[in-house]
Amino acid sequence: MKEYRLETGYSWDKGLSREINEDSILCTKFDIMTHMGIISAGLFAVADGMGGHSSGEIASDIAIRSLQTACIPALVARCPTPLPHLSIMAAAFNEANNNILNSASEGESRGMGTTLTAALVIGEDMYVAHIGDSRCYVINSWDTIQITKDHSIVQQLVDTGTITAEQARNHPRRNEITRVLGYQGEATPDLHHIKLYAGDNILLCSDGLHSLLPSNKMVEIVLGSASPAQACIDLTDQANLLGGPDNISVVIIKPGNLPSWQAVVAAQTSIRKI
Repeated sequence: MKEYRLETGYSWDKGLSREINEDSILCTKFDIMTHMGIISAGLFAVADGMGGHSSGEIASDIAIRSLQTACIPALVARCPTPLPHLSIMAAAFNEANNNILNSASEGESRGMGTTLTAALVIGEDMYVAHIGDSRCYVINSWDTIQITKDHSIVQQLVDTGTITAEQARNHPRRNEITRVLGYQGEATPDLHHIKLYAGDNILLCSDGLHSLLPSNKMVEIVLGSASPAQACIDLTDQANLLGGPDNISVVIIKPGNLPSWQAVVAAQTSIRKI
């Protein structure tokens, strides 16, 4: 049985301007039964809360706890016909949404909401569910991919060609989110399944990081740091050096013992030639 390893790091910082940290993060590992036997897996997430006084931190905390409670028992259960991983994550997002709505029915918490970007890593596969403008990237020395697309007004403007991606960074409507948990009756996350290769670094972050640092700077820090833990510290420090106007949440996962991209391409080419 092939052994997979997950080296991880995280940073959770309120920044320099906010009184409290309304973000929440999840970084947990567990064993899961697969067709290859029992292997190590991990569930990781970043949630950026918003709402009335102190409500944002409540919403993000509910989202993270709901995700963990709904996902992990379903993933480790030895069911004869287990649900697809993305279906489990989508159901967990809907449960988180319902829990936030139920908690926000009265008082100062009315109208609270949160983003939620989650990555489930199982061996060579990553499953991503996403609502809001927190992000997931896969960073390698030969390529960087932003897996998620922001649910925001400025992203819509970029998509229609009204503004450029660079202009979006300082646009006056950059904080207007179009889809979050807690503001609607049903949560519909974007879902992605990604194959992982040797050298991949998975970066989850709130907009307190990516709104300040361009992607090439984040890539430089991730690839140049000695470990995922150090990369998280370095990214957070850099965001604070630029003013730290928002909460900064960062999770980095570096899977080990993965196949190289070149080896996979060679194997597939060989199969096609048979």
